[in-house]
Amino acid sequence: MGKKILSIFLKAFISLALIIILLYMMRGKYLQIWDAMKGASPALLLLGLTAFLLATVVASCRLKLIVDALDVAKATLSEVISLTFIGYFFNNFLPTSIGGDVAKAYYLSRKNSSKLPAFTAVFVDRVIGLVTMIFMAAAALLFAQNQIIDKNVRYAIYAVTVCSIIAILFVVNKKFAKRFSALLMLVRPLEESLRKIYNAMHIYKNHTSLIMKSLAISVVSQILFFVSIGVLAVSIGAVIPPMEILLRMPIICVVSLLPSINGLGVREGSIVVLFGPIIGKENAFVIGILWFLVLFVTSVAGGLVYAFSPQFKIKWKDLAKEEKG
Repeated sequence: MGKKILSIFLKAFISLALIIILLYMMRGKYLQIWDAMKGASPALLLLGLTAFLLATVVASCRLKLIVDALDVAKATLSEVISLTFIGYFFNNFLPTSIGGDVAKAYYLSRKNSSKLPAFTAVFVDRVIGLVTMIFMAAAALLFAQNQIIDKNVRYAIYAVTVCSIIAILFVVNKKFAKRFSALLMLVRPLEESLRKIYNAMHIYKNHTSLIMKSLAISVVSQILFFVSIGVLAVSIGAVIPPMEILLRMPIICVVSLLPSINGLGVREGSIVVLFGPIIGKENAFVIGILWFLVLFVTSVAGGLVYAFSPQFKIKWKDLAKEEKG
């Protein structure tokens, strides 16, 4: 329990520290920021929110496909969509060790009394979404060779793409994975659990059709997600070229995975750093705020689903026992 509290404290400290640093960087521009927020188009803000919600629903279809294909649990599409929104609630409103993915996997595991397949399915779903976004950026970079692209953005895309390829090889090729077996010495207490998780993930390499369909769904979901960011920018009178959104958003999403309270502070800071040179730091800062508000509204929706849906209630004592086990 002490380690969990310390982890939460450190994440909160990192988020708070980055927010303070960001506010310091934006000193002297608060008036422009306020004017930009006041001048935002309500209709376009609603459109941006709608695009994000649609992206979330489409992403839920990917999880439903994975769950059904491997017979993880008998869950309806409406249940999976509800779980996705509940996941946002857990991520943004409950800064505990129980994140949204854990909550989704826990519920799915209760439907068939099997924990490992459920947790693996949720993890694979998240990885497919992230890898799709990264590969879309890599593809865009290939088509943008003749355009002037910030060299740091190029290097970042190269780096995350290489890491993604290594991760894929690790999962699908056991011989390749064995080259990293020595690293298990660093986490010996978790060695057995990690081997079980790896073996469960390795099964997915035999489901080519499932992976291809999941990737196709991911492309649609990511396009809607990119559209939501673009629309948020237009709502304050700023225009981010679609190619730049495609290239920079995957970097922001990867950076947001760094230790923090669900990316808070890290996400907004990376938006200012990456989009600031294109539309100005004050406009980029406003987009960071608007994106946070979109996540906030989505989280509230997830909280309402959780509050009025008894079947999704988590038995905290049981979950604590599972974590210890």
